[in-house]
Amino acid sequence: MPLEVADAVRVALNLLEDEGLDKLTVRRLATELGVKAPALYWHFQSKRALLDHLADAIVAPVVAGLPASGPWLKWLEDAGFALHTALLAHRDGARVALGADLRVARALGELAERATGVLHDAGFSLGEATRAAGLLVHFVLGRAVEDQTRLPPEEEAAAIASAAFPFPLMAGGLRERAGSTVEEDFRYALGVLLAGLEATSPGRGG
Repeated sequence: MPLEVADAVRVALNLLEDEGLDKLTVRRLATELGVKAPALYWHFQSKRALLDHLADAIVAPVVAGLPASGPWLKWLEDAGFALHTALLAHRDGARVALGADLRVARALGELAERATGVLHDAGFSLGEATRAAGLLVHFVLGRAVEDQTRLPPEEEAAAIASAAFPFPLMAGGLRERAGSTVEEDFRYALGVLLAGLEATSPGRGG
């Protein structure tokens, strides 16, 4: 029976969850599928190509759930939060999507394309719309990478309280924020980014 790319991607996602990105290779996937590595290299010429397919699978549900249009700030907020949530739902999901080839990771490209359209409809020039859409996607990807390496709350509190932590002002501020979740911190950061876009939007005076 011919090997189906969708089946290989499904198994690869399971391996990602079980073993993490560093142990996921095309050869490891071939072993799991019970095929010779050359059979997989026909579909995935490198680990990066495999990751591009995984990124597409991870982001596709996000794109499917986005409305075609809407108030641009709310649309970008919902899209950014949905992308962040989807990446964090998979072990090493953000690292998988970093550096993706959008010709293969089509869903990630489609998200940026839709964001560009929403911004262009809101009055941004096409050039500025692509710049802002890229900013949103790159911000979410980078933030998600950091969030997936964040210590559990108990370990984070212990690290801040340690005498080895050399930054007293940050330690004090982090203690004030004790109990804030990854989602809350991300929504705050996303709000700051969107406030900056709003301040420079074509509809603003001055």
